Amino acid sequence: MILEVSGMSHPGSLRPHNEDAIGSCIPSERAVLERKGALFAVADGLGGQAAGEIASATAIEALLAEYFSPRAPYQVEAALKQAMQAANLRVYNLAHGRDETLHGMQTTLTALVLAGHLAYIAHVGDSRAYLLRDQTLTQLTGDHSEAAELLRLRLLTPEQARDHPRRSVLTRTVGSQLLMRPDFARVPVAAGDRFILCSDGLWGEIEPHELLRLAQQPPEEACRALVELACTRGGSDNISVYVIHVVVPGSSAAAPSGRLSRLLAGLRGG
Repeated sequence: MILEVSGMSHPGSLRPHNEDAIGSCIPSERAVLERKGALFAVADGLGGQAAGEIASATAIEALLAEYFSPRAPYQVEAALKQAMQAANLRVYNLAHGRDETLHGMQTTLTALVLAGHLAYIAHVGDSRAYLLRDQTLTQLTGDHSEAAELLRLRLLTPEQARDHPRRSVLTRTVGSQLLMRPDFARVPVAAGDRFILCSDGLWGEIEPHELLRLAQQPPEEACRALVELACTRGGSDNISVYVIHVVVPGSSAAAPSGRLSRLLAGLRGG
């Protein structure tokens, strides 16, 4: 697997501190990279003051640690599901613990794993994952917000949902409930694909055709251009983005299944 990657997180033009967090891990050990792939994640914290910042950073840290833990399930999708729940539990325990300044804190969390010829997406909240392929931009996640739910029920048009006053009222987050219901998806990966992960501070300020155009630049230039454009449009929220260019996909070798998979999971505590 050969990737070109860049990520950036910026407080925006108006907010004094950044409650977003980004994190990634591309294993240097070839065997781990082939088995578990590379993981990227974006989180947008809620809670005000330092609490949102702690929620997003905690979720990213827990996700990465659990996904690559020796006790994680062998199969990618199972490991990602367990890592999402571990991140939720870590934030939930802090948000309901002794420190009253952290009470009520929550965060979005959108994660991407590139392993073999597949991309695995896990998602809670209104941060987003996109796929740019052959000059076509496809949104891979659905927002968990009141406006998005109304849109799915066809009670709003896409234009109405974009500027709806309930657009930022989330229906699912990390840390709000003991048991979380993330969305999971997987899509094939081809050479030349670009994956974009971003918080609503980015996608809320720019148009899809602008994201498509700017994300075709080298990843570092793309991130910088996207953040700068969001800031010039107002930058009223924190802004985070990853641009991941798949130069060469990973090996298509299948993960072990059936009895062997269960045995490996048991040996790892999965």
